[in-house]
Amino acid sequence: MSDTCINHIEKHWQALTGSSNELFNKGNLKKALLGYKDAMYRAEVLNNNIEDCIRLKIPFVQVYIISCNNLANTYEDLGKKEEAENLLKRVVYYLLHLADNKALNIDEIQSELKRATLAYVHFSEKNNLEKSKQEKLFTVLKEQLLQDNLI
Repeated sequence: MSDTCINHIEKHWQALTGSSNELFNKGNLKKALLGYKDAMYRAEVLNNNIEDCIRLKIPFVQVYIISCNNLANTYEDLGKKEEAENLLKRVVYYLLHLADNKALNIDEIQSELKRATLAYVHFSEKNNLEKSKQEKLFTVLKEQLLQDNLI
């Protein structure tokens, strides 16, 4: 993909996220959700072009995490706890997947992984999720970290 296209996608993601944040803050959650879903699509396109993003210094990891978190927060406020939980887990799995990529800064991935795990725990406790759900995620997390020699 051309540099112009990649840069345009990032700028469009920024615009969608900004306008959706305004809608969210005004309480217009359904319209915000549509904008966040559109922004998520852009984040996924950027993640399908990692080498270009690295070369162009586009923070594709943060773009993806922000998109997931925005969707999770919106779903939570809409009372759709399962969708919110799935998005928070998605961030953890995404970061575990990236841990294998030698072109990325592993310290940054580990730092984001800690934040994502804490966000999931906070959400779980706030919404009184079953402890077995947390334990299942932690088991997968530990196995993957051991496999990747990160712990």
